[in-house]
Amino acid sequence: MPISRTVSLASILFFFSFFLSPVLAQELEVIVETQFDAETIVKGYTLESSDGLMRLGIRPETLNVSTRVDIKTLDPSVMGETLESFAEAPDDEVTTRSLLGNIYLFDILNKESYDGTDFFFLEIKYPEEEEEDDRLHGRRKIFFYNAVTALWEELPSADNPETQSVRALIHLPYARLAIFEDEIPEVGEASWYAYRACDCAASPDYPKGTYLVVTSMEDPEKSVTVVVNDYGPDRAIHPDRIIDLDKVAFEKLASLGLGLINVHVKLLQ
Repeated sequence: MPISRTVSLASILFFFSFFLSPVLAQELEVIVETQFDAETIVKGYTLESSDGLMRLGIRPETLNVSTRVDIKTLDPSVMGETLESFAEAPDDEVTTRSLLGNIYLFDILNKESYDGTDFFFLEIKYPEEEEEDDRLHGRRKIFFYNAVTALWEELPSADNPETQSVRALIHLPYARLAIFEDEIPEVGEASWYAYRACDCAASPDYPKGTYLVVTSMEDPEKSVTVVVNDYGPDRAIHPDRIIDLDKVAFEKLASLGLGLINVHVKLLQ
């Protein structure tokens, strides 16, 4: 009789796990599995998440023995409690940081397959906007969740608006990853400097090659389109300054003698 009850209970648990667990799993995570055999290890391979936005590049012979590699696309709610703090939060009172899109997890299941001497390529594409968004985007970075410190920590990464993606290298066999964006205000102070006598500017937030439209707040009829070709000013020192214009660009908005002017900065789409 006890055996019969045990079997019956197990059957019930199996029934519920069979019908309920897949539904919850589909809502919270989607797993893509790839088996690395000897031939795949020699050739290398690029894995892709289920939504097509995250790619993991494994170079030839980076792995040593056969293993399965999983990429999971996680709903942000899975890591909800961890998103309230960051290892290196913005050090000023202007910038705010937000999560973009899903969280991704990759896992080299056979840890003996990776000795850490080589690196993996990471690329996460920007999530699609539901509607046209012309606000000024801050620099986007890849973070990974450090389970030891229980904090999200920044990976050295490159934000590339042209490819609509952020790229990085990583030396870990397992990591939870996400894009975070540092959002800054569109209105603030503009200073000037003498550099290359061009319609160019320095920015503390946007990569070189980004085009911005800068408009005078005092005279909205005056605006100039500049390309970012340098870094600065340091917002930790000058929290109100959002751009540093070359003097040629600054003079199209106001007299150099003013030193600082209030401007509106908009990303040129």
